[in-house]
Amino acid sequence: MINDRKFILWVRTFFILIIVTSISDVFFDIKQGASHLHVLLECLIGILALAMLLALFINTRMQARHNTELRHELTDVMDRSAKASLKLAVAKRTFGEEIWKQFADWAFTDSEAEVAFFTLKGFNAKEIAGLRNASEKTVRNQLTSVYRKSGTTGKPDFIAWFMEGLISPEKPET
Repeated sequence: MINDRKFILWVRTFFILIIVTSISDVFFDIKQGASHLHVLLECLIGILALAMLLALFINTRMQARHNTELRHELTDVMDRSAKASLKLAVAKRTFGEEIWKQFADWAFTDSEAEVAFFTLKGFNAKEIAGLRNASEKTVRNQLTSVYRKSGTTGKPDFIAWFMEGLISPEKPET
């Protein structure tokens, strides 16, 4: 596959070749005594080829500037994205630490904390049982204890307890 620069070079070369052959053909036709109409048509072809070559040069320059601007924009966006990803990673880690601190404040056992963690991640009792190699009944009993110790009434209420502080009704300032 030919790259853009090589393609443009080939097209420019093609138009230059047309211009050169048109000019030489005009001089040859004049020497040979060709009709004025024929010479005029040859000149017109040369002028059109020259105009196309100039348009190609101008367009190539504009595209190069535009591509440079896009590269700068892409770099800026990638920098902002990396910074946002870093901030998000820090926020996730901090939130995770706060979750585990809250589990400790509620005096969850290690098993209850693990079940509570999987619950916050959206797993149901059957899935948690499979992940922990435990029976579903054991997980349900641990979930009952988690809800009782946390003062919540079930999975939606338990998840909402943690989400409450994260979701603000005010629109953030930009």
